[in-house]
Amino acid sequence: MRRLLVLLVLAFVPSLAAQQQPGAPKPRPDLREPAAKPMQAPPERRPSPRAVGDTGASAVARLASTPFVRNQTLLGVFVYGPSFAATVADRAVPGAAAYLVMAGGSFFAAAELARRLEITEAMDLLATRAPLIGGAAGAAAQYAMTGKNDYAAGVFFGSLLGTTGALTLGKRLTTGAAMASVFGAEMTAGLTIGTLYAFDEDYSNTRSRAALGAGAAAVGMQLGAMYGTYARYNVTAGDVNALWTTSLIGAAAGGAFVANGHPGHKTSTLALIGGSVAGLVAGDRLLVRRLDHTRAEGALVGVAALGGALMGGGVAVLVGSSDRFNAATAALGAAGAAGGVWMVERWMGNRPDAGRRLSERLTVTPQGLAFAAARVPGTHSLVRFEF
Repeated sequence: MRRLLVLLVLAFVPSLAAQQQPGAPKPRPDLREPAAKPMQAPPERRPSPRAVGDTGASAVARLASTPFVRNQTLLGVFVYGPSFAATVADRAVPGAAAYLVMAGGSFFAAAELARRLEITEAMDLLATRAPLIGGAAGAAAQYAMTGKNDYAAGVFFGSLLGTTGALTLGKRLTTGAAMASVFGAEMTAGLTIGTLYAFDEDYSNTRSRAALGAGAAAVGMQLGAMYGTYARYNVTAGDVNALWTTSLIGAAAGGAFVANGHPGHKTSTLALIGGSVAGLVAGDRLLVRRLDHTRAEGALVGVAALGGALMGGGVAVLVGSSDRFNAATAALGAAGAAGGVWMVERWMGNRPDAGRRLSERLTVTPQGLAFAAARVPGTHSLVRFEF
């Protein structure tokens, strides 16, 4: 038995020696604890930079280049400042100080409004034109109440009221509707004063004309805004400029009927008013309803009309008699202006009116739909479509 065990040991030892390379150290289990890794500091968390407003020279440059701020500053220099100085002071030095305060304050007030409000193009347009209309209306109202030519306070408060109303009304108007409101105020006031003047035989109702003219301007601004908003066709700012042009062409054509002789102020004024209204209607039918004009195109229509009127009037003077202004001069001037408008419209190409969008013309009545779904007896309006 012992011999058998010895033989088994001798047979097993060579196989173990073959598996282990000679000279290689015998591996031993590492009973040591693993070395602790060095502690790393957590990444430094830097506070995220807070949003910094547009400050410094860039902000001043941006505000100064804003059309609203620039226009309000000019109004402060030429309208707010002089009228305020004449209202609060009656001597040169206090008046100059008041002027400087108001003129400089207009810039800072406009810049603060531009920072806090989103000034749209319609708001800027109204805020530039409405102070002039408001100042004129305020002066007319003060003259109507006092009968004196001292109307600085009316100009100042009227211009400020015009600016405030423009910023309020302009929020819900398009640029075309804003321009139409200005046009409505000026045209309505002019037609009202002209009509009253035509029927004032002894020229004594100046205060009445002033009061009614101021009221007509306020009413006309609302009517113009409604025209630009609710018209069945698209009304742009350039379209309104074109209306001014056609209205003046119509007034020149109306003047051709009264240029010769001495018809009197009533006949002459009514002829000019009638021609202006006819030109306004023609411009609305032929230009505004059919075409869309940008502001640049509307200005170009006016320039072309002026050029055509000069050409027509020049021809009339060259071939006419010694009278430099007569019926032929007015008629050829109006014809030349109309020809200039036709030519420039032909050059600018076809720009069809965009019309009102379907969403603006179609209105759904939720209350009527609910009543109809519940089968409530009666007549219920479900939808409304404006043609």
